[in-house]
Amino acid sequence: MSGRSLPLAATIFGALLLYSPRPALAAWFQWGTEGSYVHQTAHFLFAMAMLFFLYEMHQGGLSTFQGFRRLRWACWLLVVWNLDAIAGHSLEWALLNPVIMGQGLGQRLLMEDLHTWAYYFTRFTHYSLLPPAFYLFYRGVKEFAQETRSRSK
Repeated sequence: MSGRSLPLAATIFGALLLYSPRPALAAWFQWGTEGSYVHQTAHFLFAMAMLFFLYEMHQGGLSTFQGFRRLRWACWLLVVWNLDAIAGHSLEWALLNPVIMGQGLGQRLLMEDLHTWAYYFTRFTHYSLLPPAFYLFYRGVKEFAQETRSRSK
């Protein structure tokens, strides 16, 4: 083979491998899209990160600082929020089409079983846990910064 035909042969061989895959015998859950799995994994990893942060604060004895006490509560709320989100998303994917009765401003949901009630409860708590968590996080960082400034003087 000459110098030119070797790269051409490798290119053709690579293209044949790339464009003629064999069928894969694999099972996969169908919970919507693959992005849903990534989203659920992100909630799980965020919860684990907050638990690790809580563990490190506990091991470091940082509970004596007022700012870290607020950060601890913020982390716990974020852990609960992530677990609530995981449960809510799982319920949402298994939820049949909700029945909406009425027109316009008179619309209402037909809550016919525990599954539907649990889904809408997680939707409510999903949004009600974040504002206090972010507020506590903000206050904790602010107080920690003030304590650090006062100790350095």
